[in-house]
Amino acid sequence: MRHKSQKQEEVLDEALNWGKSHYPEAPSHKHCAFANSVALLVTGWSGGFGGPSMREHYAARVALSHGTNGTFSFEKAVKIVTDPCYGPLTLNHARMLAEEACFDDDPQEVWQAEGLLQSNYRRN
Repeated sequence: MRHKSQKQEEVLDEALNWGKSHYPEAPSHKHCAFANSVALLVTGWSGGFGGPSMREHYAARVALSHGTNGTFSFEKAVKIVTDPCYGPLTLNHARMLAEEACFDDDPQEVWQAEGLLQSNYRRN
């Protein structure tokens, strides 16, 4: 893995501060997923605050329809990944558990995601 760039460090810090100021009650795993996702979109570098998590993987997929990693402005990245990182857990998030290597997820959200996957499986 390459070392983080100074720009990535700055974007990670700015995104973490933005998340904490706009979502002060959110748990740390959401703040970390948000900061990592914003930094990836702005700098093209992955990593920073643990992860990846199912929220990070889903945020990256949402972002793909809007551009290429490393080409986003901070403001555009924030707009795109806020809901995937801070919004309610959805089946799309849950699918990341089955399709991607996910780490640093909140155990309660993993449990909820597994329930969503099972409910979806039973319906189909």
